[in-house]
Amino acid sequence: MPVPTTREVIPGSLVNIVLKADQPTGRTVQGAVAQLLTRGNHPRGIKVRLADGRVGRVQSMAGTMTSNGVPDEPCGDTEADHRPGFAGFSRGRWERRHYTDVRQEAQPPSAQPIGLDAYIKPAKQRGKGRKAGNTTTGEVTDDNFPAAPQRPAIDPASAEQEVLACPVCEDFKGNAAALMHHVQSHFDD
Repeated sequence: MPVPTTREVIPGSLVNIVLKADQPTGRTVQGAVAQLLTRGNHPRGIKVRLADGRVGRVQSMAGTMTSNGVPDEPCGDTEADHRPGFAGFSRGRWERRHYTDVRQEAQPPSAQPIGLDAYIKPAKQRGKGRKAGNTTTGEVTDDNFPAAPQRPAIDPASAEQEVLACPVCEDFKGNAAALMHHVQSHFDD
């Protein structure tokens, strides 16, 4: 049986196509042509895009009714053409597609607002093996972190008043910064 020609296959006509994935099996699906993808006749069938977006090669023309007597898809406007975000396909070869803005679609109201804490992942455990003090639930506790080394509290007033003598010449006396500079001058010669 010969495949239909470009005279028979026009946008809006009902056709039986073989999808690319179904080529080894030869399984056909039926639908309305939205766009011709092949410029001329082809021995394996004209490649078309159906109104629902599927692409395949036309094997035969479908009647207006399917085997159970119900029309598969009406010609012309379908409900897919009126879905939010669906702009349809161009009818001509050189026409541009018209796209809609998905930001204008109505968003379904969420039952509960999502906070930023839902996107935070717990930190991975570092080290070789588990320690007895670590928690296994991923909770952040003070037990998970080692204690910071404690430094003695330095009173700024007492640090400025502390007077040190030079260990080299024992003549110079001053605070820690001045003493360090003085000692360095002994060894710069």
